[in-house]
Amino acid sequence: MNSSCKEIVESDDLFDRVPDEIVRSIFNKLHDAKSLCSSMAVCKRFHSIAPQVDQIYLPIPQKKAAVKEFDKNFFNSVVVKTLMKPLHFISQMIKSKSRNDDDDLDFCSYHVPDELLKPFEEIRGLHLRLPCHGNQKLGFKIGKSSKNLTTFLRWKAEFGRELHSCVMIGAKSRSKKLENEDKHESGRESVVMSEPELKLRIVWTISCLIAASARHYLIQDTVKSQKMIENVVISDESDQGRLCMNKEQIDELKGLKGKGDEVLEYRSRVPALRMKMWYLERLELPDSGEVMEGATLVVIRPAGGGGGEGRSDADLVDAAAFGEEVLGEAARKLMVAKRCYTLEMNSF
Repeated sequence: MNSSCKEIVESDDLFDRVPDEIVRSIFNKLHDAKSLCSSMAVCKRFHSIAPQVDQIYLPIPQKKAAVKEFDKNFFNSVVVKTLMKPLHFISQMIKSKSRNDDDDLDFCSYHVPDELLKPFEEIRGLHLRLPCHGNQKLGFKIGKSSKNLTTFLRWKAEFGRELHSCVMIGAKSRSKKLENEDKHESGRESVVMSEPELKLRIVWTISCLIAASARHYLIQDTVKSQKMIENVVISDESDQGRLCMNKEQIDELKGLKGKGDEVLEYRSRVPALRMKMWYLERLELPDSGEVMEGATLVVIRPAGGGGGEGRSDADLVDAAAFGEEVLGEAARKLMVAKRCYTLEMNSF
């Protein structure tokens, strides 16, 4: 009796008794494209079930920089470094003048590995995560003093055929309010935003729009090749910005075939825009205990109407969901500020 039971156990793989629906639900929780592809190589059953997942998370790898090999001789190494450092510094100074354009072109040198996604014909959601590059590495750090913080920026853009909407929130500095810090009036407004402050925020806005349109260009062919896809998100390692597309916007994009649209080399066209900008010189956030200097909220829509039409500014800001409660608190306080700037921007 015991020997016969042992033979049955050894000849029968208990995992094969698990229904396909349960195995599929396990893979659905995995999401990561690399892990799913590895699972497909395990056995024929996994190879047939894993591609049936609903969601895929695909991180794009960092580009490998070319490595130059120098002579190992210590003297030669010192000479090379001595000569190259000044030249490198000068080149960086020259490049910094046109950093925004260079970053845009560099951004589009990434590509989506469509071959990897081919087996996953039934996915409804795709999340791409891009590596940081150029100015995208900028963020904020809370130091010991909680006083000196770098500029931070967050944005979310929605695209269909063109830009539907974009919401941006940023500040020149963000810090924890110290207990012994002098009390200031919360939500203090400057009488008029200075010209340098306005120029800085225009640069922020253009940078966000260029990054969003580049991501839109990056994902177009992939979206058109996926028949069942209903949701797309492209984020980056710094979590600074997110491009989002829902089912209606994806259907709008897929309807471009045969329309004779202008083909651009590196990013999608941004239409003429109208913008609302709320600005506070100093914004105190009692719920989170933080202080923002130069806090700014921008809501951007196409000038000729479009996908963002019919939704209020508050709806767009709420939908942006920047992922931090403190930013939600800041956005709500900024929107009730008395001073609101209205700007217009030509297509580019």
